[in-house]
Amino acid sequence: MDDGKALPTDPEDVTMPGVQGPSGSGKFTGTSAQTPPPAASDAATLHDSSPLPDAGSSPTIPPRTSSSGMPMLQLASVLGGRYQILRLLGEGGMGAVYQARDRELDRLIALKVIRPELAGNPSILQRFKQELILARHVTHKNVVRIYDLGEADGIRFITMEYVDGEDLRGHLREREKFSPADAVEVIQQVCRALHAAHTEGVIHRDLKPQNIMRDRQGRIVVMDFGLARSLSDPGMTQTGALVGTLEYMSPEQAMGAELDQRSDLYTVGLIFYELLTGKVPFKAESALASLMKRTQEQAPPVSQVDSSVPKALSIIVSRCLERTPQDRYASVTELLQQLEAWQANPNVRPSELERMAPHRERSLQITLPPVRKVWLWVGASALAFVLLLAIPATRNFVLRRPAPGVVGVTGIPDLSKGKYVAVLPLKILGDEKSLRYVADGLIEALSAKLFQLQEVHVASPSAVEKVAARDLPLNKVARSLGVNLIVQGTVRGTADKLRITLDLEDVSGGRRVWAQEFSGVPQDVLTLEDQIYAGLVQALELKPTNEELARSGVHPTENVEAYDLYLKGRNALRGSKGGREVQTAIAFFENALKRDPGFALAHSGLADAGLRMYADTKDALWAQKAAAAAQKAELLNANLPEVHLALGSVYNMTGKNAEAINELKRALALIPNSDEAYRRLAKAYFDAGRKAESIEAYQKAIAANPYFWDNHNVLGNAYFRLGETEKALQQYQKVTELAPDNSIGWSNTGAVYFREGKWNDAIPAFQKALELQPDATIYSDLGTTYFFLKRYEDAVKMFEKAVEMSPKDEQLAGNLADAYRWSGNTPKAIATYDKAIALAYQQLQVNPRSPEVTGDLALYYAKKGDAKNGLTYIRQARALDSADLQLIYSEAQVYALTGHPAEALRALRESFRKGYPPEEARSDPELEKLRSLPEFAQLAAEFEKKKPN
Repeated sequence: MDDGKALPTDPEDVTMPGVQGPSGSGKFTGTSAQTPPPAASDAATLHDSSPLPDAGSSPTIPPRTSSSGMPMLQLASVLGGRYQILRLLGEGGMGAVYQARDRELDRLIALKVIRPELAGNPSILQRFKQELILARHVTHKNVVRIYDLGEADGIRFITMEYVDGEDLRGHLREREKFSPADAVEVIQQVCRALHAAHTEGVIHRDLKPQNIMRDRQGRIVVMDFGLARSLSDPGMTQTGALVGTLEYMSPEQAMGAELDQRSDLYTVGLIFYELLTGKVPFKAESALASLMKRTQEQAPPVSQVDSSVPKALSIIVSRCLERTPQDRYASVTELLQQLEAWQANPNVRPSELERMAPHRERSLQITLPPVRKVWLWVGASALAFVLLLAIPATRNFVLRRPAPGVVGVTGIPDLSKGKYVAVLPLKILGDEKSLRYVADGLIEALSAKLFQLQEVHVASPSAVEKVAARDLPLNKVARSLGVNLIVQGTVRGTADKLRITLDLEDVSGGRRVWAQEFSGVPQDVLTLEDQIYAGLVQALELKPTNEELARSGVHPTENVEAYDLYLKGRNALRGSKGGREVQTAIAFFENALKRDPGFALAHSGLADAGLRMYADTKDALWAQKAAAAAQKAELLNANLPEVHLALGSVYNMTGKNAEAINELKRALALIPNSDEAYRRLAKAYFDAGRKAESIEAYQKAIAANPYFWDNHNVLGNAYFRLGETEKALQQYQKVTELAPDNSIGWSNTGAVYFREGKWNDAIPAFQKALELQPDATIYSDLGTTYFFLKRYEDAVKMFEKAVEMSPKDEQLAGNLADAYRWSGNTPKAIATYDKAIALAYQQLQVNPRSPEVTGDLALYYAKKGDAKNGLTYIRQARALDSADLQLIYSEAQVYALTGHPAEALRALRESFRKGYPPEEARSDPELEKLRSLPEFAQLAAEFEKKKPN
């Protein structure tokens, strides 16, 4: 592991479940140029290592024209005074592609030139513009990066990423076919690229082996989105138009029908078939005849064509190649899940794989919201469990103590239980301004090095930072973090000379284990980090493996200036209270990269800064920048666990759960004792619908550190969402014992009482939580409790306070609208519902497949009296997640509000059957008219009798 890393903020170190708001939308919340060129593609294929022309001496030379009419750019010429032409890479129907050097940015690029006879064609120019527009929306490491659209010397062109590799068609010519494992790896990466596009409402339409590059590191890059169209733009769908390459069209594309993402999945099946067998499934005399066969016949199974192909993979390919879109996988995510299942067990039986496949009758279409913007990430603060959670009622609860031997009374583990370490920020004795960023950089580097060691458990830096800011005694610090060993110390001196004193305290035994002084100059900070780490490892009596020693000896950069700028950037980011400080951090990171472009950690810093800006502004452009920076860091150094953690959280919060799980597993391979990484993995599993694996991962987080309160808290949240309230309460009670001064344990306890219908018992718990820490979501919880007690004026006061503290939370706004409505203030209610709807659409720009937010929209519309939109969105939400208990109950509310009592009673029955508390329904104002029906009373009584004693 490299030095100097700052692990990303733990997205779940402040999580809580909360209660359902009255709105039903809770807070929880690259042939030389002399040889005939190959066909052009969007990225270059590089096969030789011929010397490049001198970038600084090339004159501008006008282009020649080939026999085919193409403008032939002369080698060594400079187009537009900027792009030095190095060689011709290929020529196709649309134009030619050259390898060039961007002299302004000093990088190799691919330059795509449009034919002159086409340059005046508006539709062709529109395609070129479309490539650029889509590139700005679809940002992913497996999608070719397009830089700019330009015109110079009478030539129109696009500049894009230069990929050092070969397309899949070339690989197939060389290898005939791929091994199953290699084919799966290729298809997985293709699917990840498509997922990035599909999530943006974009389908490819012209996917083929020639448009898929594989670079020398094995990265797959999907190209040529020029034929793609945005699903969200009706004017671009071109129903009835035949667009694409005949050999790889889907049946519905051949018929000129309107397409969705499943058309791309059919093409993926064709490519997968060819990779596994070396043959195409619909062999015919012409491409057109092959296309017609695809509209009339089913492809023979892969295993019949090549018996060496595992039958499980054959089933996956056949599912992709179903003629009817409804019979294929509904999404790339489902295909990825099947591929991951085979990859985990290549001997999996086909029958088992079939059982794991989603039901084919499920809804497949996704209706995109009317507002579309670029998105890629949300900030760490929004990664908290801030979702509305519906929890079934259970029997009465009593407060439980932790099981004997699990957690001591003080919450500090005995040293015999293992080494649980927290590294606190250093205290500055001297010039705070000149020493602080160096001191914090030392601590971050030390923590990052310790994270790699299997013999110790290290508290996450984000948790340490929060606790250290409270200036507590060491025993309380240890209890808050669930550790028994604390590293602390001081740094003194000037900008020219440093003296660092560190000590290691055994808090459980009340003794000092080690103390040592280190001195040097700031320019030797990397050497100081190595010395301090070696001293601490010896004091902890650890025995690192050779692999761990090798990783710890690698520096993130050897450029001292770049590292100094990086540390300054981290310091600015750490102390930021708004956009100005974050912009300062960004400038430091960018300057560090000017001195060392290969400095992966600086890219990681840019990613974290982008995340912070997104959290503050909700501007999706910052989310895009954050993801791009994290992906660049990963390309430069895949051994940075914090990069995988950040990417995992990005993918998770944007609905890319398969990618999230993959990245988080890679992080855990590097930091196997990280409870933080297990927490993030558990959340990704949960959001992917893999609930049992989620619980197991949360339990592994507890096993990694049973003494840190938040590990119990997030497991409680998972149980809470699954309706296992008793188990949830047990975990929350451990939180209150481990961290009695933390408001979260009390707030969550109140949430449990609320779900039991014990609103008067919930109020003291929420008030205790607010006494410890005023918080918008807790105000909302208390307001919701008042709401169910019909204390509407009190509810309005609490919701107004919540919205004042967190004005961009759509769920809090929805709750306030409900309170206005039920207190008789209809104008304010309508205006506030409109605000909640607008905020919800902003959230859907980040994750268009969020069932929770979609369900919220349904309720807001229904309560405004817009039955059409209310019913549309609740059906879409249920299609996105048919098992979510809260959505089932919300469906009942929407049907009741829109005058469909029979459908409301049906949904209500389903919710009760799955554990939703009838007591809440009896007091829910939104079901007031429904409660007047005798069928309601019979239904509620039936399920109240079925409750356990």
